[in-house]
Amino acid sequence: MSKKLAMTPSIKTSNVSKPEKVACPKCDASLKFYRSNNSHIDEGFESYSFKCSACGSMLGGIIDPADDMLLVTISSWAE
Repeated sequence: MSKKLAMTPSIKTSNVSKPEKVACPKCDASLKFYRSNNSHIDEGFESYSFKCSACGSMLGGIIDPADDMLLVTISSWAE
């Protein structure tokens, strides 16, 4: 089972950063997230959308500029 994540579903798009371990909020699968060097910035937040490689849920995430942590949620628009 592959455990890669990035801006697009299950594809590593950048070697800019070391992988961050995150958990899928739906199935709690351990996933690797790679930050992109050309990420989407929305309202001051670095934002990502991707798919859980374990359960297939569409996920959304933002990098909190206050502490540089990735916050992940299930995308409501995908349901």
